[in-house]
Amino acid sequence: MDDAFAQWFEQVWTEREEKVYRSIFGDLGGGVLIAGESVYARFGKAPHSGWFNHGVFACPPNPERETWLYVTSGLSNPWNLQAPGRDPSGFSGVGFELVVESAQEADWAPPLLHNLMAYELLVAVGSYEGAELFEYGNRIPLQGSITPSFDSAIRWLLVEQPKHYPSAFELPSGRVDFFHLVGATDAEVEFARQTSQDMLVGLLRKQGVHPRTDADRVSCK
Repeated sequence: MDDAFAQWFEQVWTEREEKVYRSIFGDLGGGVLIAGESVYARFGKAPHSGWFNHGVFACPPNPERETWLYVTSGLSNPWNLQAPGRDPSGFSGVGFELVVESAQEADWAPPLLHNLMAYELLVAVGSYEGAELFEYGNRIPLQGSITPSFDSAIRWLLVEQPKHYPSAFELPSGRVDFFHLVGATDAEVEFARQTSQDMLVGLLRKQGVHPRTDADRVSCK
């Protein structure tokens, strides 16, 4: 990475965190929670060394929002470019960042997002044959409780377009979507399979648990 590209790259990174994130989410908490090398080691794959600096912001409640909000920072870094400019695809990096929202401070959220971020970056560079990046409408199986602290009923994540904050933003390197992840139980996902994800989302909203992911909630089905 030459000096001119490195400087531009840092400007893109700074614009996302200091301008976009602060304008949308307000207080970014105590600083970015870095994923680190150990997160990638779990996958047994060779990551890009620059990925180790990617992380998660834990944004506390503010006058406009009563919830905690956790957002990744790094998936939209334009590592694939060789020179300053907009990605030909129109999207910066993998084209999205991940968000989880909870009524209470959630110690499980940063490690969860670290793992999802690492996996998506590895998918983006072809580490898993046939695997595809997340898209709106996906249902992500967690293969167990969302938190190691107790046996939570939340074992899935729905990938949704946020309605209560901007769903996308622009960087000099391209567009970035927010993928808002909403927890769901086995029974709720089965309901979505039998009906539709829109029906499930409607149910969660009616029960007052959407768009949050609260690890201690009971199943709505």
